[in-house]
Amino acid sequence: MNQAEKEGYLREYSILKNEGKPFFPYAVAKDGTMALIVMIVIIFLALMFGAELGPKVNPTTTTYVPRPDWYFYFLFEVLRVMRNVPKFTPMATIGVPTIAMILLFLLPFYDRSTERRIERRPIALAAGIVTIAAMAYLTYTGANTGSPNSVDMKPPSGLTASQRQVFEAGAAVVGQSGCLACH
Repeated sequence: MNQAEKEGYLREYSILKNEGKPFFPYAVAKDGTMALIVMIVIIFLALMFGAELGPKVNPTTTTYVPRPDWYFYFLFEVLRVMRNVPKFTPMATIGVPTIAMILLFLLPFYDRSTERRIERRPIALAAGIVTIAAMAYLTYTGANTGSPNSVDMKPPSGLTASQRQVFEAGAAVVGQSGCLACH
């Protein structure tokens, strides 16, 4: 930002500041009113419809399919995709999302554009779109994954009849126990 742009910005800011209303009480009152309306709507909906609690927990069941809450589906999908490469699982599930969040937090430091409109800030626009698209895709695929009670792995070729029987019995146990939900 050169000196002329800085002076123009400060001049425009002072004009708008003199014409505008103070933050307190105007903006605080509007924000407080909206927060109160949202809280009343949430309380009303909770009283009218209640909360879905589901069935009581049975610790002896093997039919329970553990699934994360909807806001963790994207991480669940990353873990599911990386399950075939165990040595990369910690990096994919912890490292990559952490690095992505750090890069988003540091966006104001490496995108030093003075422009405020997003369509004129290609780095910020690209970072936002890529992040939203990746999380949306992974959330969608994580929510629509198949049942962990079915084993999609085919037996290796060249097994004897007794080995094939042992393989199929193991696949049945894994499927019935829901092991593929976590592993």
